[in-house]
Amino acid sequence: MVTIIEQLNKRLKADLHAINHESLNSTFVGYSNLYRQSIFVKQFAKEQAYYTEKMVTKQLNDRVLTGFSLNKAFILVLKDCSPKDIGEKIDSKLAFEMGQVLGDFHLRVESFTKIKLVNGQFDDYLAEIDSFKESPYKRRLKKLTGKFIPYKNEIKSELSQHSKFVLHGDVGIRNYKYIDGKLALIDFEKARLGPVYQDFIKLFYQDFDLNEELIQLFLAGYASKNPTYHLSDLTRQYLIFTTAIGIFNYTEKIEDLPFRHVGEAMLDTIEKE
Repeated sequence: MVTIIEQLNKRLKADLHAINHESLNSTFVGYSNLYRQSIFVKQFAKEQAYYTEKMVTKQLNDRVLTGFSLNKAFILVLKDCSPKDIGEKIDSKLAFEMGQVLGDFHLRVESFTKIKLVNGQFDDYLAEIDSFKESPYKRRLKKLTGKFIPYKNEIKSELSQHSKFVLHGDVGIRNYKYIDGKLALIDFEKARLGPVYQDFIKLFYQDFDLNEELIQLFLAGYASKNPTYHLSDLTRQYLIFTTAIGIFNYTEKIEDLPFRHVGEAMLDTIEKE
């Protein structure tokens, strides 16, 4: 059987090889005689992810060369940009710059046809909690629903008013890279419309480890580009709450204790406020 990389090499007249990438998608890099340059190829299982990545990338740069379906997969071919990792150590300067980059992203990327929306419905989240196995975090989640349900109309109204920006959808250290010496975001397949604070949450809890100095510097950098990110405390807590639900949903399927601890830290925050 001809492998997908063999099919890609033939179609793109390339010498691609697979590379390790943080994304769950298969990725390849190599020189293409068809395009006479080094290319980066990303294989998606879902058409929506492929389409979203292509649409966002087209707004940010000129890297998109082509896209097509192949063996029930979706292939995006980009100019290779040789991204460099930023490393795990985040200092004050870098935190500020990360905020600026995300603020610029939110201002530059515009909504497009078929873009996903952040799910802000209460009933869906309640049903999700009910589906969890019995555990301390399920009991905590059930108890915390009482904090938000009396104000659900107000929260839904505020989220609706502030869900006009295209979110990156997966902001974290691994998706910040240096490209041509400048800090930039990569991997846009999870982009969707929603409130910008949604893009901060996992970064603050997982990568910043709730370091208040880094958080404030990031927010200062963000506000220097886009000052319209403020939400009421209750709505902000609700977004943290729903993010925690998503984490527990993931860790019920895939064993990941460090990630579950991130969700538990989110519940700690809400219970203290």
